Amino acid sequence: MLLLAADPVTLYHRSATADEHGWAVPDLSASIWTGTGSLQRTQGRSDAGAGQGGGHGPYDPNAGALAALYLPPDAPVADGVIAEVGGQHFYLSQSRPVHDPRGSGDLDCWVATATGTEGWPA
Repeated sequence: MLLLAADPVTLYHRSATADEHGWAVPDLSASIWTGTGSLQRTQGRSDAGAGQGGGHGPYDPNAGALAALYLPPDAPVADGVIAEVGGQHFYLSQSRPVHDPRGSGDLDCWVATATGTEGWPA
């Protein structure tokens, strides 16, 4: 049981193929899991770098969505998995299980850092 569940979530594997820079490209052709989770947004990341991080300098920094995504214990959560929540895609990292402090397992869940991709180059 996920107490904060409110968001429909679809998970996808990253692709086995890589682009010219060696990055694994998302494979959105088939989902690996669909269910309900909870996306808890934070202030996000910002990069004022001129080109390295996709930013446009200190007066127009590139900002990106950042959140914690909570999912039920049966979800196949792992670093590099792509989550689609509310029409936006997020790469998951720092995935870890959270165990019910009462020991019953009723409140077990996964939590992962979810980094938005909307500001990334195509």
